[in-house]
Amino acid sequence: MEITVLENRYSDLLNRYTGPGKKIIVSFHGEMDQDRVSMLSYTAEHQMEMLGARRGTIKKIFNILIELLQNVLLHSASPEMGKPFYFVLAENLEDYVAICANVVSNEAAKKIQETLDDIKKMNERQLKNHYLEVLSNDHYSSKGGAGLGLITVALKCNNNFTFNCIPLDDKVSLFEMTSIISDK
Repeated sequence: MEITVLENRYSDLLNRYTGPGKKIIVSFHGEMDQDRVSMLSYTAEHQMEMLGARRGTIKKIFNILIELLQNVLLHSASPEMGKPFYFVLAENLEDYVAICANVVSNEAAKKIQETLDDIKKMNERQLKNHYLEVLSNDHYSSKGGAGLGLITVALKCNNNFTFNCIPLDDKVSLFEMTSIISDK
């Protein structure tokens, strides 16, 4: 069931970002590992340079991409299937859109939603202060994260993100995050 939902959503995204004023820059659907993080980040950076994106925009997208992919690597919850995920980086009119999804435990999905709901309510100053607070509190999860990655994504895309958790069964959900990055 997990694979079918991932494949269908991935296919829908590819269709959504194909057409006038839209372009898929990099996309991938499969299993996550450290080599994939390196390959996708390098490819995205190279493609953005080829498109003539501003260096500051490329840097923002690269930072967002690394955080999203590292989260997939660290927090995926599908032991029998590895770490299935999808990633799409697309150009959409005047913006770039980075979409990443993976399977997480329902418990993790709830925590992520609560964290992102709180982050979404913050302005830039509050986000920066929250980042510094989390950085200095020394509280790390069992997987080594302190929540800085999601705050970093919010800062880099000016809090212009959406997220969705789709329950797949009584144990896991598909977590999808979309970040919109302006090239202005």
